[in-house]
Formats: sequence, structure tokens, C-alpha cells
Amino acid sequence: MNRKEAIENKGHTVLVDSHPDCVCYGVLTDIDTPENKIWQGTVKINGIHTVNTARIASHPPYQEGEEVTVSGTKIRPFTGKTTHSYRASLLNAIQVLEKETNGSIKELEEEKQQLQELRVDLGNKRGKAEDPFLYFHLTEEYKEIILQEQSYDEKMSLEGCPFEMDWFDTKANRWTKVMHENQWVFKTATGKRIRLQPKDTIRIHKEQFEPFQILLNELESPSKQSLARLMHYYGFQRKHMVQCHNTLLRQLLEAEEDRQFSGVNFIICQKNESFLMIQHRYERKLHSDRDDYVYDRFECTSDLNERQVITYTNMQTSQ
Repeated sequence: MNRKEAIENKGHTVLVDSHPDCVCYGVLTDIDTPENKIWQGTVKINGIHTVNTARIASHPPYQEGEEVTVSGTKIRPFTGKTTHSYRASLLNAIQVLEKETNGSIKELEEEKQQLQELRVDLGNKRGKAEDPFLYFHLTEEYKEIILQEQSYDEKMSLEGCPFEMDWFDTKANRWTKVMHENQWVFKTATGKRIRLQPKDTIRIHKEQFEPFQILLNELESPSKQSLARLMHYYGFQRKHMVQCHNTLLRQLLEAEEDRQFSGVNFIICQKNESFLMIQHRYERKLHSDRDDYVYDRFECTSDLNERQVITYTNMQTSQ
């Protein structure tokens, strides 16, 4: 309130806002307006306008009839209604505070609920890993056994399928590793032959559909070991592979009996600022009356132009 307003409000009810948790009201009985200083006013307290805490409500800073002198910056005009007594004003202020507190409690409860839901949701996302398997039903089309994927309804022939797979044994309530032999006949890891039925469930790990894993599936053990040694020599692991261009599987699937074919696969690895390029040159001769001929040559070139070559042909590895 400025000096002019103070003079106009002298003898009228004003608000005293000198306490951080309580606003009182009373009659402005006197004003002091010295030059070059903030004016002061004397107010005779008649009631309590607002309280912010229960502690202040139980012990108000000013009592009825008390005269207080405060800075003019702590005095404001009052346009509301007064109660018939100091006690009634305090009771009204308490009721207002209680209503506001209940509203705050409701808001806090809602916020607490949202925080709990958010915490649970984030916890579930952290703890819930993506299912690493694709699931198929066995079915038959035109006398051919088909794997029918459950989510996307894609189909894949079981004949010549290169992937490892599990069959869900409903009686034992568990997954069992199986290999397809012919038609509906499968063989378990223990060598037992079983006959599966339409609608039986098969699962295949998603990793096996990655080009690099498909490439590994088509390599013999010594060749796999050679590739692993090369990557380890340069300080790379499988997790550092960023690209694999695999032509071997396509040629194998298209190959006919006693057919010879060759090609090149490319594998690129990256770790921080380091790169590794691997060229895999291969040759295959498929035979029906004897072992297939296998030739693999891995040529690695690092970003520092360091080069290593390993070749494998059937039963021996050279460097």
C-alpha cells in the first residue's frame, strides 16, 4: 500500500501481512509518513484472515485488540467481509485451511498413484526381456510339412530347414530339442524318434535368422574356430559385428546334387573408432556318393591396414 492509499484507508479495515504463515485484519488507526523513508502504520487487530499451518492456527501471532506497528509494505487494502468476532474469524480461517489441505492431499495421493504406476511400469520394462524365440505350428500343405509362424502368419518349409528347434511336449510341459528327419518324424537329442502332429508347437531362436548366425551354421567346426581366432586377434567379438552379407545360404538352398559353387561373403565389425573387414571366400562341391568338398578362406583387414589370412579345406587349417 502506498502513502496515498494509507491516508485513504486510515480508520478502515486493512490486512496485515507481516507473518509468513498468517494474515490478520484490523483497523488502521495511525500512519507515520516520514520523508525519504517507508511509511509505517499502526493496526488494531480484529481478526484472522488466513492461516497456512495448524501450528499457527493454534498460536496466532496477534491477539484480538492488539495494536501492532508494521512497515507500510506489509499493509494491504481489505475488500472482503469480516466476522462478528476474533474467534469466528479464526474458525473460518481454519476451515479454509482444512479444505485446501484436503484438496492438496487428494492431489498428492493422485500424484503418488501416478508415481507408483510409473515406477512399476519402468520396473516391468527393465525386468521384462523381449522373447528371443519365434513360435511356429506344424501344418501340412500339398503333402509338405510346413512351419507356420504364429504372429505374422509366415510359412517356411521344414524340408532341409537348417535351424535348431525345440518342440513343446504338452505331456511333460517342457521344451525338447528335436531334429527333423522326414515328414512328421523327428529325433530328440537323446536319439529317440517321435512322431509329431499338426498344430504341435515348434520354437526357433531369433538369433538363428541373423545372416551371421546362418553363415556360422553352414561352417564346419574348424572353420568356425578359425574365424573366431581372427576376430579375437583383432580384439573384436560377435557383438561388434555391424553388417554381414551372406550369399552362402542362398546358394546352398538353390544348389542341386553334384553341383559346384563359390562366392564371397562380407563381414564388417566396429568397436569405437576401430573397424575390421572380413572377406569370406568359399567353395563347395556337393556330392551324393561321398563327402562334400569344403573350402573357406578368411581374409581380414583392419583400419590400420593390418592383414591376416586363414584358409580351411575339409580337415586342415593353414595360415
